[in-house]
Amino acid sequence: MSRLLRVELDRFASRTLIRLGVAAILVICCFAVVSAWDAASPPSQAEQDQAKLYYEQALADWEANGEQYVEDCRAQEEADKAASDDPALVDYGCDQMTAPELESWLGGEPSFEGDTTMLLTPISLLFVLAPVLLAGSFVSAEFSTGSIGNWLTFAPRRVRVYLSKVLAAGLATIPVAAVGVGIVLAGSWAAFQYYGTGDAAPPADVSSPVHVALRIVALAPVVAVIGAALGFLARHTAAVLGVVLAWLVLVEAILVNWVRELQPWTLALNVQAWVEGSAPYQLVECTVDESGQSCQSVEHVISQTQGAVYVGVVALVVVAVALLVFRRRDVS
Repeated sequence: MSRLLRVELDRFASRTLIRLGVAAILVICCFAVVSAWDAASPPSQAEQDQAKLYYEQALADWEANGEQYVEDCRAQEEADKAASDDPALVDYGCDQMTAPELESWLGGEPSFEGDTTMLLTPISLLFVLAPVLLAGSFVSAEFSTGSIGNWLTFAPRRVRVYLSKVLAAGLATIPVAAVGVGIVLAGSWAAFQYYGTGDAAPPADVSSPVHVALRIVALAPVVAVIGAALGFLARHTAAVLGVVLAWLVLVEAILVNWVRELQPWTLALNVQAWVEGSAPYQLVECTVDESGQSCQSVEHVISQTQGAVYVGVVALVVVAVALLVFRRRDVS
């Protein structure tokens, strides 16, 4: 088994398409570093002067019309409460209307932890889709070219062949993910060190960028294993891509938009929960009392543990189904 695994790792690394895919991943990570430098750089004097000008204009407008704005807000709120079936749900926050502050125009202070985490979060999507497609193409190419049949003549035990290819796809993805997120972390740290910014405290609900990076590295081989299993099922790179797109569009977007109760069972939301530490979603809940039916939006949260369990179970199911099909299906 170990010899087969080493051979499959070499074959994975030698494929031109995979090398191009890895290069593209690293280039995208380098572009993310450019965004980190933009986030770390303090505003220029011209930007500060422009922000101060807008602030002074807004402050002058508030001093002249602020009381009228609050009165109009309260009047509109009262009118809408009178017309609403549930007045308690109508709250426009009129009492929170205050004079503008200069910080609103200048923006918050740069924060290495907060800004880097916000940069890594969308990068996690790259390390979900790319490993699936690269691993899927690695396996499906064996069927497209017919080399899987020749390979089975040298290693006729299908379970060992299957496991070696799936494990090779997962293991080979780990260094790619590690280098990619390492580029983002190192580049962001260098940017904040260069400008001497980033000392501001991050928001309380934002995870550490190092923790987010480690979760992305742990996630990449899992989705690569799913991609390799899809390669055994679909047997063509275009078919693997079609399966992924069909799931994202038909299930994750359209079906969930129709049936909102399916949100906690979507792959995207559970991946988000694993990477970010949790993932909120909204459901409309209605109650009926003496005054009639009232509905309100209630926030629910998917925990990090639930996200990890969900992704792990999906991986196990797809891998098991693909193994069963590969053992019983003709490879020609």
